[in-house]
Amino acid sequence: MKFHHNRRAFGLKEIIIVIALLGVVFLMAAPLLLNSRESARRNTCLFRQKLLADALIAYDEDLRELPGYANLLDAAVEPPIDTGWLFPALPYLQSRIYPTPGEMPPPPYLEEFQAYSADGELAGQVPDFTVYEAICPDDAPDEDPEQWGGVSSFVVNSGMPDVPPSGEIPADWAANGIFQNRLHQKKGVAFEQFTLQQISELDGLEMTLLLGENVDAGSWTSSTEADVSFLWSNDADAILGINQQTGQGDGSARFSRLSSYHPGGVNLMFGSGAGKFVNERVDAILFAQMQATDDAQAKVAGSDQLVWPAAKAPAVP
Repeated sequence: MKFHHNRRAFGLKEIIIVIALLGVVFLMAAPLLLNSRESARRNTCLFRQKLLADALIAYDEDLRELPGYANLLDAAVEPPIDTGWLFPALPYLQSRIYPTPGEMPPPPYLEEFQAYSADGELAGQVPDFTVYEAICPDDAPDEDPEQWGGVSSFVVNSGMPDVPPSGEIPADWAANGIFQNRLHQKKGVAFEQFTLQQISELDGLEMTLLLGENVDAGSWTSSTEADVSFLWSNDADAILGINQQTGQGDGSARFSRLSSYHPGGVNLMFGSGAGKFVNERVDAILFAQMQATDDAQAKVAGSDQLVWPAAKAPAVP
């Protein structure tokens, strides 16, 4: 006995309708997928900043001081080798990926740190290895990761742009920002940099910026303020605002501001180790005060002029 199935093949019209419906579903889902991907990259960026912030906090707890934005790596060679804030903190950087539960592995870049230190086999050379925790996923170069040596997305708060220091006036006031130029610690040259403990007693660690991201940052091996720091100024035109002219950096202090490829703002970390995504339209004065370690004593670099003088009490009639 033969059975006859009354089946009708899909016609062209039905196929077109199905394709159209699939297209509509894709268009509806695409923004969600893109937003999910961007959110993941932004969270990874914030996580890596958290690792760096924890390393700096551990450095301060151990040595009762922070590295400068510029530090002397090796004075035994001529010319001496300088480096930025990241290299001294590497022994305190953890990956947070523990192969054995409850067991903390050695810092991931400890061997490289020892090799390039003054007594290491690579002493006298500028470090050129890759610190992956120092790179935001949205800012990673396109070429081979093995060629990313020195690449950095993250910069530290160093207050106002430095001026030539003198015996009485430092390159920048400690009240203006956390990280200063430790190469200026010479006899007869004014220098001061607050510890995290001091900052906690001034404006507070939860109100003072520690580090953030800048797509126009220079190499982390640099000791130049414009490469490794973000700055503020009492001159509104001296430093660009957050995310202004992103990706157009020329190495000048003008581009030493926070910027990112995250839509609408940037990730940053406070001295307390807390992280936050800040809108790029944040008030400029408020943001400058978040960088100052002591608002009441913030002074224009190179002078004794207070940036925000205390309001005078009204005269008594």
